[in-house]
Amino acid sequence: MNVALPPVKPHINFIETYFPVHLISNKLSHNVRDIKMSQMKGRQYTQTTLEVESHAATAEKSEGAKTSGAAGLTEESPISLGSLRSFLKTEIEGLGKEICDEISSLWETTKADMKTICDELTEKVERLFSMQAEAANIQMGMEQSLSDTSDRLMALENSCQSLAADHKKLQEKCIDLENRGRRQNIRILNIPEGSENNTPTAFVAKFLSKVLGEENFDGPILIDRAHRSLAPKPRKGERPQPIIARLHYYSDKEKIMSLSRSKGKLSFKGAQVHIFPDMSPEVGRQRAAFNQVKAKLRDAGIQYRMFFPAKLEITADGSKMSFTDPQAVERFFTAKNHHHWRSIKRKNINLDTCVW
Repeated sequence: MNVALPPVKPHINFIETYFPVHLISNKLSHNVRDIKMSQMKGRQYTQTTLEVESHAATAEKSEGAKTSGAAGLTEESPISLGSLRSFLKTEIEGLGKEICDEISSLWETTKADMKTICDELTEKVERLFSMQAEAANIQMGMEQSLSDTSDRLMALENSCQSLAADHKKLQEKCIDLENRGRRQNIRILNIPEGSENNTPTAFVAKFLSKVLGEENFDGPILIDRAHRSLAPKPRKGERPQPIIARLHYYSDKEKIMSLSRSKGKLSFKGAQVHIFPDMSPEVGRQRAAFNQVKAKLRDAGIQYRMFFPAKLEITADGSKMSFTDPQAVERFFTAKNHHHWRSIKRKNINLDTCVW
């Protein structure tokens, strides 16, 4: 008996795209299997009933044969067949109605389950759409913030470069002003501690006249002030602190430096002393970077001079070369191409930019 299933109407257009078809297929498979089991049970019931009726008819026939005797009457009469047909029809109709009811119940259950699943999926997908929209808004905000930060960073970099250039100019100007304030100062090294007897100004004037020669000056050397460098007093056996003196006249300072270079070694109380111009700490550090190369120049017998602020001039074979980078002087000593060296020194140029 063929039973037509009621047509399935689409729930919503959204389900056609996002509804998992395998869930519906599994559910319908289970329902069809239940229907088949019900049909099998109905057939078994009908077969069992027919067998019972057949046995009953056979027994009734045997008993009738015995009682009838010669009459020869049987139960295979139109009345018995009609009853059987009526019984079968009734059973089949009942079974068909039962199957239809079962299919209808299963369909309602399946439809309810499908609606529940669709509602859950719709809710979840709507939630996903909401989360996606929120994430998109956050992403747009982050992109805008990143763009603003990049613009600000570029502006800060440009401003930093400008400030760095200004700072360098101001630093150079401050160093120049500081050294201009020290240009009449001299620094005397290796004077034993206590030699000045608490009168450093008078001591420096007498010391300069004695070691450089009074005949080299038109009159007494005028010293504005003099003092030891501002540092703790060294212990016995340690190197004494230098004496810093400010001369009243710049011409006296230049004459003192010239006489000091011309006389070479100066001594006081058996100790060798040195006279240098007083410089700012920054210029002092720049000049100290040339100490090693100056020692090599002295060992090689090459004449040199230091110019303000930190420029080394070398005189060799009648040619003069100037350096502002100690490494350039090092490369000069390690150069093996003497022809290249001779061609450069003839030009009397700055060797800091040369590649050795």
